[in-house]
Amino acid sequence: MAWSLAWRLLLGVGLAAIPLSGSAYLTNLLTVIALHALPAIGLSLLMGYTGQISIGHAAFYGLGAYGSALLALRGGVDPWLGIPLAATMVALVAWGLGWLIFRLRGHHLAVATLGLGIIVYVALVELRAWTGGPNGLSGIPPLRLFGRALDTDFRFYPLAWGACLAGAAMAGNLIRAPVGLAMRAVRESERAAASLGVDVAALKRRVFVVSAIYASVAGGLYAHYIGYVSPQPFGVVFSIRLIVMVAVGGFANVGGALFGAAFVTVAGEVLQGLGHYDVMGFGLTLVLVMVLLPGGLPQLLRRLSVRLREARS
Repeated sequence: MAWSLAWRLLLGVGLAAIPLSGSAYLTNLLTVIALHALPAIGLSLLMGYTGQISIGHAAFYGLGAYGSALLALRGGVDPWLGIPLAATMVALVAWGLGWLIFRLRGHHLAVATLGLGIIVYVALVELRAWTGGPNGLSGIPPLRLFGRALDTDFRFYPLAWGACLAGAAMAGNLIRAPVGLAMRAVRESERAAASLGVDVAALKRRVFVVSAIYASVAGGLYAHYIGYVSPQPFGVVFSIRLIVMVAVGGFANVGGALFGAAFVTVAGEVLQGLGHYDVMGFGLTLVLVMVLLPGGLPQLLRRLSVRLREARS
């Protein structure tokens, strides 16, 4: 418990120190990490705690971004209202899709979610009248707070991390509630969970919807932060990155999703020179983590901590 409190204090001090450093690059990097951590937290609830595979979660991230952008550009809707409206629409889409795809299991479910990601990406490219096609949408208005536009890294940074930490706190409350026990029961054995009175199909759909909302809200924030959206960031590659984030942080670990998002985002910066080959690096990372560290990198850190304590004693 003491270690958990210490890590939280360290995280809080670190997050507060970054904008005070005056580094626009670090502030931008940490902001992107927060926007990536939100969908990773939602995916952790779905894959880590409920045991359901999704290789198309970037679709909800993209739908949230384009939905909020279109509401602002075409409908004149204030972004503070547009983001939750887009998330509501994405939730309805996720509920309908969940009713269909959760009839499947295992690799069939993985292929179905992969197909979802591909369909949404192709739609974003081809529906040019609405999405702008490959050129995307520009001129997306920024969020405004007390009359000031959140149009710089330093102004948007507190909002991004406020949303991220709030999402992490809500996810933590969810998994500690009785529904969290039901989620873990479904992950271990759907038949056993059903025998205990859990409506397995309904629970999987609800968690799928919650994880889609996390991704949609992050996408909406991303759109109003960057001021421009195009289909490229919402392809299958980003879905793979999200899975790597969850795996690196430990699948059933909400706090680990923040660590995984930071690791993958920073690694993406380092591997940027490889172009499209960076996907190979992330794929190799996923394989190594799954084989050697099923609990993610935090598992390695715990092992090292135990060995250090043993060495001191």
